Amino acid sequence: MKQFLFLGRYLSKLMDTIGGTVLTGMMFLTVLDVAMRYLGVPFMGTYELVSMAGAVVISFGFPQTTLEDGNVKVDFLIEKAPSTVNKFFFVFTKLLGITLFALMGYGLIAKAIELQSVNEASLTLRVPLYPVGYGLGVCSLIESMALICVLIEGLYKGGVNE
Repeated sequence: MKQFLFLGRYLSKLMDTIGGTVLTGMMFLTVLDVAMRYLGVPFMGTYELVSMAGAVVISFGFPQTTLEDGNVKVDFLIEKAPSTVNKFFFVFTKLLGITLFALMGYGLIAKAIELQSVNEASLTLRVPLYPVGYGLGVCSLIESMALICVLIEGLYKGGVNE
């Protein structure tokens, strides 16, 4: 179990680092595009690249945000309930999240396979779309893994997300 928790935390941190790197690249690309527009030579495809990178940044940040308990919660009703009700909602929401992200990961990977088979690409730069689909699908599966880690830690160690 310790290896699973270590792997979940390691993959989440790795993905967060990749997301931060892509975010930095988005910033440089946007600054470069603005500067080139000022000089009269705009960078073609900036909108496409920034939109794809935005999907990567958001999805690659999910697992680490989950492990750090950084998600927005509206739990003012539940926090006044007895501890058994709190534990029930903790387990229920984590199991629901695990299921939804696993299904979403499966669906995104299936869509990426479809995009790859028809060679779907962006309109301006003709960048293939399937790598983004695979990345989002894998991120969703790792988010399921992060939720499993939070559930295990919450039930057996007193929890990080309680």
